[in-house]
Amino acid sequence: MGVRLETRQYLVPVISTMLIWGLEYYDIIIYSSLAYIIQPLFFSSSPLVGLLEVWGAFALSYLVRPLGAVIFGHLGDTRGRRYTTILDAGLIGLAAVVIGLLPPYSAIGLAAPLAFYSMRILQGLSLGGEAGGGATWAMEVAPVRLKPILNGVMYSGLSWAVFLSSFMVLTIKGALPPSAFNAWGWRVIYAFGAVPALIALIIRLSGVESPEWVEAKRAGKLPRLPLASVVRRHWRALLIVILINLGLTMYYYGGTGFWSYAIPKLIAPHVGVTPSKALDFALTLSMYGGLGAVTGEVLSGFLLNKIGIRPLFIASAIALMVISPLGVNLSFSFNPLAPLISLIMGILFGLAAAPQTLYFTSLFPVEARWSGVSFGWNINAAIGPLSTLLVLLLMQGAPSAAAFASSAVMIISAALVVAGAIPSLKRG
Repeated sequence: MGVRLETRQYLVPVISTMLIWGLEYYDIIIYSSLAYIIQPLFFSSSPLVGLLEVWGAFALSYLVRPLGAVIFGHLGDTRGRRYTTILDAGLIGLAAVVIGLLPPYSAIGLAAPLAFYSMRILQGLSLGGEAGGGATWAMEVAPVRLKPILNGVMYSGLSWAVFLSSFMVLTIKGALPPSAFNAWGWRVIYAFGAVPALIALIIRLSGVESPEWVEAKRAGKLPRLPLASVVRRHWRALLIVILINLGLTMYYYGGTGFWSYAIPKLIAPHVGVTPSKALDFALTLSMYGGLGAVTGEVLSGFLLNKIGIRPLFIASAIALMVISPLGVNLSFSFNPLAPLISLIMGILFGLAAAPQTLYFTSLFPVEARWSGVSFGWNINAAIGPLSTLLVLLLMQGAPSAAAFASSAVMIISAALVVAGAIPSLKRG
């Protein structure tokens, strides 16, 4: 009975964080897939202005994430991990529900875009705290011998969400007439994002506080301003978090994460494919990429114990640089082999991305860990969607060759940043 209780205790933060983290990538795929519906409902009908407004709302939710890291990081380091993760889980779910139910501009006027932006900000603030906080709690509670494997399982929530969101849009879009999908089908998909948040919230209510944090509190080690302690005493560790995470953030947000918008809207017209078929193709790529990433993330836990983090980063970063241009070319030309390449790219991304959370939580002392991991992580989360907007603007009205070049250069640059950050890692 004791072993079973211990297992439940360390699985609560791992499983609940896996569910909450999934909302981040669920949101990316859902938002990029449904942006063509959201734009006329809530924003300007002008193509360029509407593009800036709808993707500006997307970018804004990430620009505020460093502030969310400061707020929730402070609460997590001073009030406790369990309490703070319960709070941000509830707020994330609330934002998803409100956006799914929000009346359009034609019904409530200017209140519609204002409410839309407000909920995106709330979602961004909450995810800003969750990004590092869930990992901090999970890794502090997990047994040392199981940390790499549990970390891989926890991180896989992001990629399971890519698969699930792509599958849901593809299935519901195929089952409903276009008029019904545009009227209410998209709302069902968007509001569904609150379900994993609710489940995670319920799970977290049964969780236990981090023993490491409790001990630090008893010893009087908790600073009044944890982030100030990070910047003053642990700035090198903060810089490492920023460097390593920057390339991975650029890769997804400026690389493959927005393809379910770009391929049907910007690529399909140049190659004679209907937008509907192009969206189906893009979602299929996302499904394969998501499954590949889950495989890589879970596999990373076993490889970390065998070869260490440096070799894993080196191999996956180099492989991504080599294969990504081919993946972009096949995807933008609607080649039947593109889903297979997407699967391989997903595996490589998962191998590179998952180990970072385990490594980051080892860089900071317990009394400032949440603040350090979250702030460093979310500086890059604020930059990532700007790369999406940049690539979309470069691709706007461009021929397919120029669009391919824009996306490929962004992906290669991101992989180079990851490779350049490798010397900052400790050996092992």
